Amino acid sequence: MLISTVKKIRSYFDDPKIFILILWILLNIFLLLKNGVVTVGEAEKYIGEAHRFADSGTLSSSNYWLYFTQIFLLTVSFKLNLGFVFVLIIQMLFNFIACFCFYRLLENIFGRKDIALVGTGILISNFFYQEFNTFLQTESLFYSFSLIFTCYLLRIDKLSVNNVVRILAWLILLSFTRPTGLLFLPPAVIYLFFRFLKNISIVKKTILFSGSVILFLFVLDKALGSGGEFDFMLPFRSETIICGVPTLQGPIQIDAIENGNSVYGLFYYIMHNFGQFLRLSGERTLAFFGLYRNYYSRSHNIYLVAYFYPLYLLAFLGIRYWFQNHLYIVLYFFSVILLTWITVFMSCDDWHNRFFLSISPYLIIMSMGAVVGFLKKLR
Repeated sequence: MLISTVKKIRSYFDDPKIFILILWILLNIFLLLKNGVVTVGEAEKYIGEAHRFADSGTLSSSNYWLYFTQIFLLTVSFKLNLGFVFVLIIQMLFNFIACFCFYRLLENIFGRKDIALVGTGILISNFFYQEFNTFLQTESLFYSFSLIFTCYLLRIDKLSVNNVVRILAWLILLSFTRPTGLLFLPPAVIYLFFRFLKNISIVKKTILFSGSVILFLFVLDKALGSGGEFDFMLPFRSETIICGVPTLQGPIQIDAIENGNSVYGLFYYIMHNFGQFLRLSGERTLAFFGLYRNYYSRSHNIYLVAYFYPLYLLAFLGIRYWFQNHLYIVLYFFSVILLTWITVFMSCDDWHNRFFLSISPYLIIMSMGAVVGFLKKLR
């Protein structure tokens, strides 16, 4: 009886998902003990807007509709007297689902449970990425939703009406969770275009591609002009590298049109201030990919370097594997990373590396290509 029980328990631990579950639980218990439920800082904005929406059904500014998922969730918790713990549970639930979707995607791409286990373990060990589970702001849900969407998109084997409807629904949800959710539209179109539509006629390709570009620019223009705290010329006038931390004593004059919060306004600025644009883009790029912050503790910076820099190297070494085996998937990853990077050097980088953390799961997946290559050579 005892032997059979031990064997049964051991059989459970033969499943890599058990180790993922244990690691996920331990990390999130630690984060809860360390942080509790964080309702200060940026979370205060969404809590305030949720109270306003619960009382009047309105938001203080139209730009907050682009963060409405978090605001709505907080509103529900206020209306039903569920407290902040309800929101925390929802955030952790979707993070848990995202981690297992990530595991299944890795297993699907590489056909190996060991690679899927290693990659998912690295994701869960991404401390600063997981830490947002305890913050009642938009990052936790956005990270989870974008990862679940990516895993779903890259695992579909045919383009059906149901799949298209689900993809559109996910893209809409992402766009109302954070404004950067809009950035997933072009990568999704590129992936679907090359994965499923490569054999259609040139005319249809041109129509579909042109229509997608026009739609993206139209939606982007509307988002840029949504008002509120959005001022996309301010980071250029104050030469801001890290958002909220201007490098100048006061704003300087730049050649810009009156409505800078538009696609045309950004294009006009680049054309008429190209030197400044290049310089600021370079500095923001270093902040974005370099990750180092002089206000972080030494241990914080060491962790960032030790965790992410090897992933850079492995992702670079694995490029050949991806182009030979999964070209369309790596095009999707490149597109997401590129658009996020462009967004940063067109505005500013985040104080807590939040923009970079949103692309870190895709960097992990790309690094696994090199790991697979190494394992084959060892054999």
